[in-house]
Amino acid sequence: MKNFEKADIISDVAYNKSKSRFLPKDEQMRLNSEMKEKIVRFADEMIAEKERPQTMRLFDEMMNGMHGQRVKDLYQFRREGNHIVALLCNSIPPELIYALDGFIPVSVCMGAGEVEPYADNYTRGMCSLTRSMIGFLHTGMCVFFNLADYVLGSDLCPSIKRAADLAGEISDDFEVHCLQMKKMPGREVTFNFDDFHAWVMKITNGKGLNKQKLVGYSRLFCEIRDEYQTVLGFRKHPNPPINGMNSLWIQQLALVEEPRKLLSALQKLKGELLFRLQQGMGYDPEMSKKRVMLITPRVMPPFGQIYRLIEKTGALIVCEESDMGITNINYDINTFLDLAGQEKNQTGRAVKYMMESIDLNSSSCMPDFEIERLKQKVKDYKVDAVVNFSFRNCPVMQEKTNRIDCLLKKEGILSYRLVTDYMEIYEKEAYYLNELNHFLYS
Repeated sequence: MKNFEKADIISDVAYNKSKSRFLPKDEQMRLNSEMKEKIVRFADEMIAEKERPQTMRLFDEMMNGMHGQRVKDLYQFRREGNHIVALLCNSIPPELIYALDGFIPVSVCMGAGEVEPYADNYTRGMCSLTRSMIGFLHTGMCVFFNLADYVLGSDLCPSIKRAADLAGEISDDFEVHCLQMKKMPGREVTFNFDDFHAWVMKITNGKGLNKQKLVGYSRLFCEIRDEYQTVLGFRKHPNPPINGMNSLWIQQLALVEEPRKLLSALQKLKGELLFRLQQGMGYDPEMSKKRVMLITPRVMPPFGQIYRLIEKTGALIVCEESDMGITNINYDINTFLDLAGQEKNQTGRAVKYMMESIDLNSSSCMPDFEIERLKQKVKDYKVDAVVNFSFRNCPVMQEKTNRIDCLLKKEGILSYRLVTDYMEIYEKEAYYLNELNHFLYS
């Protein structure tokens, strides 16, 4: 992860930005050093695994490229007069932005407690994710904020809505928009397409959505999500060919990497994992390790300390529920294509269907969940124990994981609930490792 050791690129790619709010370069370098230690440790521990699939090197290169070639490509894209849209919510399908001529979406940084103190004046009471997101923006430490000229949020989550408002207050370098979505009775979500369409018409100078691109990128991203589901589903096997840490690693790229490049890597990984299954190669050849389901509607990218601690106990994370832009975006491509094909000029019904097809279990902004489906997943993946992890100051996540924990225990399923902030789970690593060991093996 050599590129994460370099801080120079952080401000160098701040395209047409006022850098007056940015931290001085020596302070940026100090913070970058603190943050990169976590991701480098995570990566080094994975790379040292003797069971690790060889194809994972492709994902290592892409992750390293997040502070290297991918950023340089996006910078050149902006210099050519195009646009970058910073997505604040993982429930916004990136294919919607790719459907605009000359626009590319990126998911911004939102997982570093080191920058939270720099946002204290703005973010009191907000969750760790959005506090660190605003900290990244305020300090100039996020390359994707520095590249973007548009910021897009969603009001499904109050903290994301507040973060979108703050982005406009902190900096005038962006045009900020927040998608209008409502949680309705009966676990339904409604999406205000007219508001979205008006924003699109404004930023595209009246061109609107390119229907051909929308259909093409929707096919592409649905294929990507299907490949993810297949790869992650290999962990159902008694001797999984991929573990939790590597599964998280590949998911971190879902909303950042160039999609065709990502799809190609996923297809190659799928081929190797199939071969490994046929050869009996995997992370549990003795079939004796504890099999864990992790329920954390959102994982703080890109570090995943909870993954690391669980697998450090000797257990395997064999499945998860987390809104990484993969399982939480859950529309059926054939239904979408039917709706898109019914309209001569407009794509409103198809886009509404896409946006309103949010998976309850995987979404951090939805308090509801389907307990029967979670119980079925426990059976399908032969789960021995469930860990419910949430962050402080996020009432929806805390209530959701608490209710899931209680219901699983009533069903006789071993379940544990853990609530921390970002820094605490690192600072008290020995304590939480001991707690997880006690839960899994006592």
